[in-house]
Order: sequence, then C-alpha cells, then structure tokens
Amino acid sequence: MAAVASPTSVPATNDEPLALLTGECPAGDKVWASLLASNAQFATAGERPPAEGVSVTHRGSLAGGQSPSAVVVTCADSRLSPELLFARGLGELFVIRTAGNTTGDDSTVASVEYAVKNLSASLVVVLGHTKCGAVGAAVATEADPDAMAEQPRTLAAFVKEKLLAPVQAVKLRGDADESGFVAACEVENVHHAVRTLLTTSGWLAKTRVGGGVKVVGAMYHLETGVVEEC
Repeated sequence: MAAVASPTSVPATNDEPLALLTGECPAGDKVWASLLASNAQFATAGERPPAEGVSVTHRGSLAGGQSPSAVVVTCADSRLSPELLFARGLGELFVIRTAGNTTGDDSTVASVEYAVKNLSASLVVVLGHTKCGAVGAAVATEADPDAMAEQPRTLAAFVKEKLLAPVQAVKLRGDADESGFVAACEVENVHHAVRTLLTTSGWLAKTRVGGGVKVVGAMYHLETGVVEEC
C-alpha cells in the first residue's frame, strides 16, 4: 500500500447522526449506473468481462499501480463473484469478501478507506445476496440459541456477535411474514452493514457527506443474476 494521506475534514450539516447524512457524488452515480447496466447484460445474456480486461498486456500494465472505480464489500459465498456479475476486468473493482458481508472489523474498514482515499474509488457497494448461509445461520440461532452448538466455536460466536442484530431488528419490526422473513433479514443485513461501515469509519461518513464517495447497499439474486439497490 502507498502512504496514507491525512483525511480531509467535512463538517456535518445538521444534527442528524453523521452516518445517516449523504451528499451528491456524480462520479459515484456514474460508476453505479455503469455497473448496474453491465449486470443487466450479465443477467440476461451472460456478458463476461471484456477480453482486454484480462489480457496479458493489461495484466502487465497493472504492475505499475491500480485505479479501481469502485469498492465492493460482499460475502465470501462461492456463488457470486463481483468481477463476473458486473462484467469487469482486472484492476477495475476493489473487492473485499467477508462472512455475511459484515463490515465492522478493522481490516475491512481500513481496506475501504484505503481504496477511497488513495486509489480514488468513488463508489462503495455493500453487496448481499439471496440464500445467504450466514444470515440463515443467524435466523436459526435467533429461533434456537443452541442451533450452532455443533459448529466450531469461532464460527458460532461470529454468528451470534455479528449477524444476530439484523435478524432481531426484522423480528422486532414485525412487518415480514413467515414466508418472507429470511429475505427481509438478508436485506436488513445489508442495511446494517452499511450503517456499521459508516459508523465505524467517521472519515468515510464525512467523505460521503462532502460528495467524495457514494455508498450503497445492494442485493444479488442467485436465481436471476440480477443486482438491485436496496
């Protein structure tokens, strides 16, 4: 990594929590529109990253540095690959993968901050997905605290400590019926991850308010291949 420059201070404009505020980011809007358009082609026609994006020449050119247009924080699940579902080549996306697309750990936050501050990424996407095993484990744990009793200790503790809050929030709201409960938890898990990222990184929240970056939550639908903002 290159030396990290000091962040620019951007004051909040009202009394709302900084993580809830936003600003206009035309560059981020443009990148997000482009990613969604490419995803639509992926979903309907199986579009792949352009050949030049993975060519020997292009690969060699990246040895001198990188300038990804977007950061994607997504789940470690093997069924989704941001580079494929957004039809992007090497060096175009700064991808961070975590269990259940969680965002609160120092490594994830620092990686996002680095890409935005030092690589000039204008978009951060927190990307969840349907049929998420991590969220499913949290739903099961909320229903039965011993549901993860046979799982490794670190895994069970992670589910309880990092993934239960979104499930409990959906349960408390009471606006999802049984058939839609898991799907509602998957969406809320993305919302929770976005809030956690912006709350943990005051610098990122300030940069967002100042229009230096666009931060969005989105869902990838395994069945259709479609990404939609949520």
